[in-house]
Amino acid sequence: MPVNIAVVGAGPAGLTFACALAQAGGYQIQLFERDQDHGEVATYNPNRSYTIDITGHGFNAARAIGITERFDADLIAFKGIKIAPAPWMRRLGWGFVNEPYGSQGWTGSRGDICRSLQAQLLHHYANSVDLHFGVGAQLVNAERGELQLTGPATGSSEVRQFDLVVACDGGGSGLRRALSDQEPGFSVQSMDLGNHAMMLHLDQHLDELDANYLYVLATEPVLAVAGAINGPLGPGDPRWFCQIGFAAPRQFASFREAADLFDQTQPLLRHFASDAMVGAFCQRDCLPTGKSKRCSALVVGRVALLGDAAAPVPPVGQGVNAAMEGATLLAKCVASHRNSLTEGLAAFSRQWHAESDALRQIAMAQYQSKKLSRLQVILAAKFGRLGVQLAKDGNLSYQEAWQQSGQGKGAGR
Repeated sequence: MPVNIAVVGAGPAGLTFACALAQAGGYQIQLFERDQDHGEVATYNPNRSYTIDITGHGFNAARAIGITERFDADLIAFKGIKIAPAPWMRRLGWGFVNEPYGSQGWTGSRGDICRSLQAQLLHHYANSVDLHFGVGAQLVNAERGELQLTGPATGSSEVRQFDLVVACDGGGSGLRRALSDQEPGFSVQSMDLGNHAMMLHLDQHLDELDANYLYVLATEPVLAVAGAINGPLGPGDPRWFCQIGFAAPRQFASFREAADLFDQTQPLLRHFASDAMVGAFCQRDCLPTGKSKRCSALVVGRVALLGDAAAPVPPVGQGVNAAMEGATLLAKCVASHRNSLTEGLAAFSRQWHAESDALRQIAMAQYQSKKLSRLQVILAAKFGRLGVQLAKDGNLSYQEAWQQSGQGKGAGR
């Protein structure tokens, strides 16, 4: 009889895990998502559609589940980063500094990525994976693997038992919260660096931008990173968004206040964003992005935590990459210990807790350090000594990236 697995959350972590475990065979996977089917909803949200790059660790995971060709067709190819010169450098004729990416990768919104992963899952593994949308899942008992499922797809509220429950329900994970309430030995340490972000839609002079690159338009007094995601017609119809990062919550009383900040920060922001888009920017919420958590354990009873439910970190370009890699590792550990699920989960916990700790240290070091000047960013990009730069290397573990950055010397593997 197949092992019965419940996956809560159909984001990049949950979908990647389902693909990887279904590929191994011998499992019946039920995937529960409280929101709508990825194939039926818009893939981008103007309030939070920052560009995600799948590179390094994410590419390794994509290759492991055999989705690289689909990503080639569904997503935008990623070729590197372009760093804008300071305004005074631009006046002297300096152009963008290129930081090429030497391996294969892609960019897209979270919705773009989830739609492609879901298509892969349905095309190859429909016989061993059932997807249930519009269903909420609450943890009843971690030791018995019991979930209370509620939603239209179930018809009513019911409690079901599973051999394994994989919590992939995001940074605000309800299953992680239930573990904190129900399990005395489980605890969560929370950190908030105070960072926030707002999205600016770029809509003019876009012929000057290359959709295959991310653009660092500014590093001070705010961080501005722009990139393309799929438009309604796919990769050939890109939509451009710029994430504006602040060291604290920020609101704008008027168009003029926002326009003045952009003029001070980098005139290119006004060059690529019309007055209408600057006005829309002023009305958007300033979302917290500097939060991080560390769980005392990644496995409790029959529950395993994965992705942001396990180890959310401030955005340093590794959230989805780490989620996908962690998902393939969990599937590998479970499948390679078919006679003992307990041993498989223990192997995953040993390996991934250390990796997620190293990634958290890299992210926290980046956000807690003094502001980097544009020249420092250029030099770091050129010589690859920042932890965040090394973390993009799929040939290095996150522990190795942390150690090689110089800040993690002496840390155990």
